[in-house]
Amino acid sequence: MSSKPVFYAGPTISPSRDAGSLTGLFDAIPLPVALLDWQARLHHANKALKANWCPFEVEFFTDLIDIEDRSDFLAGLRRCKAAADGQMELRLPQPDGTLRWALVHLAPAPTGLDTPYLVAASFVDITALKTRFADLDIWESRWNKALVGSSTGVWDHDWKRGEKYYSPTWRRIRGMTEDDPLPESTQAWLDLLHPDDRDHVIHCIDRQNEGDPDYTVFEYRERHKDGHWVWIECRGDCVEWDADGKPTRIVGTDTDITARKQAEEATARMARRLDMALEISGIGTYECDLTTGVVDWDDRMYRIYGVGRREDVRVGGLWETFLHPADRERVLKNVDEHMQNGDRFSDQYRAVLRDGSDRIIRARTMTFQDGNGHKMTVGANWDVTDDVGLHHELERARILAEARNIELEAAKDRIEHSAMHDYLTELPNRRYLDEVLDRMATQYSGSEAGIAILHVDLDRFKQINDRLGHDAGDAMLVHTARTLRRTLSEDDFIARVGGDEFVVVSQLRAVEEPASSVATRMIDALREPMIYEGHRCRVGASIGIASQRGDAIDVRQLLRNSDIALYEAKRQGRNRYVWFTAVA
Repeated sequence: MSSKPVFYAGPTISPSRDAGSLTGLFDAIPLPVALLDWQARLHHANKALKANWCPFEVEFFTDLIDIEDRSDFLAGLRRCKAAADGQMELRLPQPDGTLRWALVHLAPAPTGLDTPYLVAASFVDITALKTRFADLDIWESRWNKALVGSSTGVWDHDWKRGEKYYSPTWRRIRGMTEDDPLPESTQAWLDLLHPDDRDHVIHCIDRQNEGDPDYTVFEYRERHKDGHWVWIECRGDCVEWDADGKPTRIVGTDTDITARKQAEEATARMARRLDMALEISGIGTYECDLTTGVVDWDDRMYRIYGVGRREDVRVGGLWETFLHPADRERVLKNVDEHMQNGDRFSDQYRAVLRDGSDRIIRARTMTFQDGNGHKMTVGANWDVTDDVGLHHELERARILAEARNIELEAAKDRIEHSAMHDYLTELPNRRYLDEVLDRMATQYSGSEAGIAILHVDLDRFKQINDRLGHDAGDAMLVHTARTLRRTLSEDDFIARVGGDEFVVVSQLRAVEEPASSVATRMIDALREPMIYEGHRCRVGASIGIASQRGDAIDVRQLLRNSDIALYEAKRQGRNRYVWFTAVA
């Protein structure tokens, strides 16, 4: 006999994809599970079963069962043929001569084939429990002690003696004290049950009283003495029968499972909410076993990649075929690096679906190690193609809006510049001059500084216009503007206020050049001739000066005073400057 069990696959059932799915599922279950046909031929045993219950090779699982239990076991398999679950206790002799007890649960496991059905048998070791029962020599004292400290309510219906017993814990579950009377009748007790559970409880009790093993456990809601509902798990079984085999004594336990039910409902609500959130958001989830290569996709993952659930998804298989060639190397490298480090990470890549369309997928992944020591990953994928497209559209719209804003600002600046400047000389105009004068009046009123206004008018300008034309006159005005800019300092303000008139505004400070010196320099500079189409064009300048210091500078009056002084300069012979002097 080999040291490692070998299991026989009988000829009556051929392997199939469905059967393979069952064996794969059972291998992942930590409980011992066998896959049998109705003749008890062993078709598959998972790892837990091989390790704990099959010490040697077998073809029929009955070879492992005590001879006295084999017929019951085969009968249970036949019941499963009618699609009925069942469970039983079996004795399994061990090679060392000891006896092990197993609680075996049988359930149909259809393969989807036209061949005979399979039965899934799960095993729970109850050897210790059976041993304890066998050793209870003073069972009555131990029973009483167990009742005192137990959180499980015990009940005992002895129909033969006409006696019923309910432990203190049984009463406490329902909020009753030792002095509270029990319901006067079965109907009175049924009235305490939740209306939705009454028919179910009546049926379960009838079957339990008949000794039906399928109804040893059932759940229901009963009203607590305080008025709220208590979830109770009732376990009962026949322990005594009469000569005709009719049950005469049913013993069982009641357990308050309200907290468990609430937890289950909370978990179910959370699962529903999560599923709804994932469905609404279109997020697909997956789990990947890096040790075995098995990958589990949910329905949304299949929808995202446009494939059916029959597709085989494994590590290094289906998903990798969808990666865009330009993204494939980067994505796989990113996955490999983060898997090695056990990091959580996210990525975004393009997927080429089978219909030829390109989709943009965003993914988040984390790694962990399961209870079997397998390296696992779980993650989520969602199609962000529309979001990315919208983002690009919004980005283009933003850039376009910014460009338009820049154009609008430039247009605004041009409009403001045109409104505040002379179109020919590009010097500030009269409107600009008024704003500057108002600002300077506010700034210098009450200080030692003051304002000087030099009102300039060109001499002999009319002769140039009349002799050479308006183009020559315009050229002379531009030449004058350039000359004045070059002659004056950066702090001086110069404006063209109309025709051949210009106004210069200077700040008066004690240490600066006086306004008369500025006027002299302007007159000298404007004497220089301008060459226009071979003609030497020369003009002069008459300047009127007015200034004021101290409080309440009246810039409008100051401007009129400079104009008066200009008139006087022209009257005296031109090409000179005159200070305004108030007449007493």
